[in-house]
Amino acid sequence: MRKAVVFLLAVLLGFSLLFLPEFAERSAVRAQATTLDLRRIHPSLVTAGTRTFTVRLDGGRFVEGANVLFDGTPLASPRISRKGKFLLAEVDASLVANPGTHTIQGVNPDGASTPTLTMTVQAQDPDLQIRLVGNAVEEDSGLTLLPTVLTQTFGSGSSILVWGRGATTTEVNGGVQVEIADDLTNDPAEITITLVAKNGGISNTEIFFVVPTAPLINEVDPDVLEVGTDDVPLIVTGVFKPGATIFVNDIELATTVGKNQRLEATLPGSLRANPTQLVVRVEQDGVQSQDFILPVTPTTDPFIYSVSPKMIRLGEKKTSVDVIGANFSKKVTAQIDGQDALIRDFTKTHLTVAVPNDIALGTHTVLVTDPDGNQTATATFEVVPDVDVATLVGDGRVGFNLGCVAAADARFLRPRRLAFGPDGLLYITDQQNHAIRSVDVNTGETCTVVGTGEEGYNDSGNSAGKPPTLSFPNGVVLDSSGTMYITENGNCVIRRVVRSGSGITVDTFAGLFNEITDKVRQDRLNSTRNGIASYHDGALRDAGFRLPDDIVIGQDGSIYVADAGNSVIRRIFQSGGQSFVETIAGNGVPGFADGDASRSRFNTPTGLVLSPDGQFLYVADTNNQRVRRIDLVNRRVSTVAGGGSGDVADGLKGAAIFFQPIGLAFDSTGILYVSEFGSGDIRRIDPGGNVTTLAGGGGNKLRDGPGLFARFNFPRGLAIDAQKGILYIADYENLAIRKIALR
Repeated sequence: MRKAVVFLLAVLLGFSLLFLPEFAERSAVRAQATTLDLRRIHPSLVTAGTRTFTVRLDGGRFVEGANVLFDGTPLASPRISRKGKFLLAEVDASLVANPGTHTIQGVNPDGASTPTLTMTVQAQDPDLQIRLVGNAVEEDSGLTLLPTVLTQTFGSGSSILVWGRGATTTEVNGGVQVEIADDLTNDPAEITITLVAKNGGISNTEIFFVVPTAPLINEVDPDVLEVGTDDVPLIVTGVFKPGATIFVNDIELATTVGKNQRLEATLPGSLRANPTQLVVRVEQDGVQSQDFILPVTPTTDPFIYSVSPKMIRLGEKKTSVDVIGANFSKKVTAQIDGQDALIRDFTKTHLTVAVPNDIALGTHTVLVTDPDGNQTATATFEVVPDVDVATLVGDGRVGFNLGCVAAADARFLRPRRLAFGPDGLLYITDQQNHAIRSVDVNTGETCTVVGTGEEGYNDSGNSAGKPPTLSFPNGVVLDSSGTMYITENGNCVIRRVVRSGSGITVDTFAGLFNEITDKVRQDRLNSTRNGIASYHDGALRDAGFRLPDDIVIGQDGSIYVADAGNSVIRRIFQSGGQSFVETIAGNGVPGFADGDASRSRFNTPTGLVLSPDGQFLYVADTNNQRVRRIDLVNRRVSTVAGGGSGDVADGLKGAAIFFQPIGLAFDSTGILYVSEFGSGDIRRIDPGGNVTTLAGGGGNKLRDGPGLFARFNFPRGLAIDAQKGILYIADYENLAIRKIALR
């Protein structure tokens, strides 16, 4: 009897499914929408005001297309990991700006969902401050990391939460060493680190970055192409992840994965219609590989693309030129002005050719001949007159002038950055005098604009009645109205100086600080405020900087800042009548990566300059030994020049070698000038990417005269008087402002 009942129910159910499709559909959805596993979330506790971070859901059975719901709303960049065990996504800083509780839930594309867990956002205890030292690792490193959290408040009963869970800590001088287990660094993520005190108070939340690995190109097939119009197959082998894509000359190609995980694409014939050097890259997770150069030649005979440097200073000794081409061999010969020249080094695509010491001013030719008598077309380089270096103000003696003085009496203490104001004066951050100075470039008269010569942090109208003071000012820029913006190394904020008649008002424009109310501490620090080093986007007074350096203003009024200590580039812009700070390039992780600006990496970016049309921002990426470029429209980062290793060397783009580039300036012809902190040289990059030396040569002296003879001592900031064609240099350790007539 029981079997019959079961059968009858089955028949009735079958009829209901057949004749009631709506019922059937609802039943199917309920059958699919099962509950997924969710054991825990990382983190479950963060500090209000934390910058964007990653939340990870530990569970199971997540599938491609799954997402994280934050208070019921999908988050950005969802991704699954470890065969569906983890689900990750980014929590935007705006979602955790204020204290409160929020629901977290995972959901698959078919509607299956996890139970709901809670994330708590707690207000920071103002007495608890931490700073993370050592804040990045590449994914899948297989290492247990031991970064240090600097804090003076790690008392008995305190703990450190790494991604919301307790971590093993060891007290060290000035803080605690924190263990980050290797199982937390398997995927790209922004991991939260927070100190929790015994009483339940929490510190600010710092971010530890797990960054994606860059793709690695081992080989490109073919490795040389002849000129033609037909499309050709392109095969790239190396180390790649799923989703890797081939780019040629910054054009994305439809990419498939072939045998042995090699990448395959079709190279359009239009890219090989003329002799050229194609730049092949692979991009994955927004990070690009190093360049692979694919030559396109008219024949299999020797061919020259370019000669570098394009300019050699008259009188340079033991110099050579690099001949960049294709189809070279050990048996080719080279001629300069029709005379045989020594080939010092060679590869299939590169010759180093010695230049005679007595070579004269003017244009000179280079050609290459193979053993069969096949010759290249001639290429050229220039021997140009040397420049003259002179001192504008300062003579190497330490000092400070509170008022205005004549050029002969001007004294500085490590001038760092320069900027022209709308009044025609040259403004200087006199860094270790903690002041801003101005110089009339026609007379040399030098004045102090703001600062007392003593370090401090006091805005105008402060509670202690102190005069405005600065702490290690770095960068300076003035807008068209004469309002001045100053970045500060010591206070990690951006100050603003507004002129009113003959007086000025100084305030804090952007950055984090605490008020100092204790009178004894105010007097001891000469400060009524204490700047806070941090990394946080948001409204002006909620944004955090760490050792901000150069600062420039765009044509639309946007202010760009090289946030050197955070290894990012920031932008201050207006929206809806309010001003905000955003990160436009870099991710807070020291390193090197071109590509999508949000995934790019810098290492202590310092100098900035905008292209004459305002579409590109150039960056002196100091500890990457490169000059980089940010496309402000498409938000992509590329390398302009630098990347070689060894001694400082002139050359073309990636073959050129810099030693800590730090200052940048454009002239009216599109030549980019670069000051090098490490070498003491002043370099220039022409629009074709050729790097040459303008003046200097090591020695760290204060010596005027011809560029070959002149010496600098850790030069930093640059500024150009475009009308007169004069380049000004902040000669940091020589305590002077130097100048070079460019024409």
